[in-house]
Amino acid sequence: MKGTLLIVGGGLRASADQVFSALIEKAGGPRSKIAFIVTASGEGPDALFRSYREDLVRLGLPAENCILVPIYAQHVRDERGYNAMTGDAEGLCSCLDGVTGVWFTGGDQYFTNQCLIRPDGSDTALLTRLREIYTNGGVIGGSSAGAAIMSRVMIGSGNNRGVLAGPVIYGYADYDEQCEKDDPCDPLLLCQGLGFFTEGIVDQHFNKRPRLMRLIQACFSNREGVRMGYAVSEDTALVYHQGSIQVLGSAGVYLVDCRAAEQTGNGCYRGVVLHALHQGDSYDTASGAVCLAQPTPAKDKDFYPDYINDGIINSPVFDGMIEEKLLRGVDASLETDAESGLPCIHGAVAYDVHGRTFLVKLDYLRRPDTAGYRRDHTSFTNVGLRIRSVEVAI
Repeated sequence: MKGTLLIVGGGLRASADQVFSALIEKAGGPRSKIAFIVTASGEGPDALFRSYREDLVRLGLPAENCILVPIYAQHVRDERGYNAMTGDAEGLCSCLDGVTGVWFTGGDQYFTNQCLIRPDGSDTALLTRLREIYTNGGVIGGSSAGAAIMSRVMIGSGNNRGVLAGPVIYGYADYDEQCEKDDPCDPLLLCQGLGFFTEGIVDQHFNKRPRLMRLIQACFSNREGVRMGYAVSEDTALVYHQGSIQVLGSAGVYLVDCRAAEQTGNGCYRGVVLHALHQGDSYDTASGAVCLAQPTPAKDKDFYPDYINDGIINSPVFDGMIEEKLLRGVDASLETDAESGLPCIHGAVAYDVHGRTFLVKLDYLRRPDTAGYRRDHTSFTNVGLRIRSVEVAI
């Protein structure tokens, strides 16, 4: 594919100008045409479109070169009273004439799935046209729900507690009923995304919401055998072009490699390998090589080894824990993992699951090829991970 993907983890604030400038540049510059698909928002399409248009006009794109694609959730109508409803609507594809950039907004990826994919799983005419734009060198971007839809295997909903609570749900057949439950143990739901990103499963809001276990479980439970997860933080973009991944924005992209891992029980996994990339780092999907912007710091920290409360991605202690202890800790301060013989540190988090308490124990392993550094956040490569979840009595 000649095109570029801009996959944003949601919460685009401080880095919005940087990301949207990249969108304009990769679409061909300030004379390009960029289309907005606001389907996932589920409400107020015109106002949302105008907000995005203002941002792009401020960055140099003519207002008339911003295009609203009038396809929305079934209950939504725009200010004209119109909704194309389906990507097969007559004349809809003409909205994309001359378009070289497309942006999917946030909201609920369910609506995007329903409008752009036919019930039999095939592409609507609009989705076929979007693939042509990407194949011919255009840019496809999106944030939050607009990121989730990028991969073929799509996470529709779920959280870590939902993984512990019950089985995976496949498809949207009972989605309305599930939403009405408002369950804090939101079960993992897997369904079909748009499939622009072919390297693995995309997840988002990763530094702000408890989703590490849901992404790992998605790698083990999807029916297409996809075992790589790509998790994007808020205010951050994963930039993908012809097998190369780079990062824009204020936080990180986490690579969750389950290709040589195994699931050993409910919420239990071993052999997972983690990488964390920030702006300046890169990853080659073909070779699996991570290029870090700085060398590994010397090991010089002494500390008392103990479990670290909330030692899981999305916790405020995570970056410091990995950098100060795993990357820089002297060998004498690190425990030796009995199973692998590798130096390790431990994290722990407790989850209430429908009145039952689960202790999730995370073992982070320093392998011979583990490396990393710390700026505002910690970048690292080849950190081993084992998770053990056990029910405990309180």
